[in-house]
Amino acid sequence: MFTSALRSDKAKSSEVASGLRQDFASMKEGASATAGHFSADLPASVRVDARLKLGVERFGAETRLAQRHESGAFRFRFPRAHGRPPEAVTVNIAGGLAGGDRVSAELRVGEGASLAFTSAAAERIYRSAGDTTRLSSRLALEADARALWLPQETILHNGARVERRFEIDIAADARLLFGEMLYFGRRASGEGYDAGMMRESWRVRHAGRLALADETRMDGLALAQGANKAALGHHVAMATLLFAHPDAGEALEPVRAVLDAEETLESGATDLGPLVLVRLLSPDAARLRGLVLELAALLAARIGMPMPRALLN
Repeated sequence: MFTSALRSDKAKSSEVASGLRQDFASMKEGASATAGHFSADLPASVRVDARLKLGVERFGAETRLAQRHESGAFRFRFPRAHGRPPEAVTVNIAGGLAGGDRVSAELRVGEGASLAFTSAAAERIYRSAGDTTRLSSRLALEADARALWLPQETILHNGARVERRFEIDIAADARLLFGEMLYFGRRASGEGYDAGMMRESWRVRHAGRLALADETRMDGLALAQGANKAALGHHVAMATLLFAHPDAGEALEPVRAVLDAEETLESGATDLGPLVLVRLLSPDAARLRGLVLELAALLAARIGMPMPRALLN
């Protein structure tokens, strides 16, 4: 179990900032609901600029913490492992993200070490008045390392502007399951996602060579005509799964068998040699989440790691 001590003055400052952000976010959502827009993003004094760094190493038969850094509104928490590989769980003490907020996370899994990464709750990206929320994630796996990256879903409120960048570096014999889920709007509240901007950038290197370079951008007309098949086509949720294993191709048919049993979603699984890439679009966010967890459990078993407990509660 990993623990940390936080100075009380920093904790109090975080609580004050969190309260200001939540009040402002509530005011913004209320104004948006009545006026359809809001005139300003959060003031710079309460914007999130969070930076996380975590490194683990193998010592004997155990994986132990080698580096830990937290700044801004995010914290790592480490539930008791009880013989399992350690789980790193992120907590956003600000309660959500708004235009102009920035979050970067860097994780390194040393040679022969194992780590599961997830989040305590879904991440919300609030409506923006123009500024973009920027999220940057970097993951490096050294020789014979194993890792799961499976955070809770990210929910885009209508009008949210978000840019997400993923950089993944995988050693030749390392094993990885990397998953991300994205929800467009809050459908249970009657809110879609027909305004704003979403951009994703993926760069994946395997054994030092570029294996995947992918760019996605949706804004303006693409969102306003969301029913168009060239856009979301009535779908409200999207997920990406990336599986790295020396024998990754052997997982392709079992994954496709699960996907083929689902009639309402659009999906594809691609063999990239040492990687398998899975993409899913669904008109039902809850069903997409259930399917992602089903696929994740199937693939996690192939690298000998249990699912993060935060995802199963």
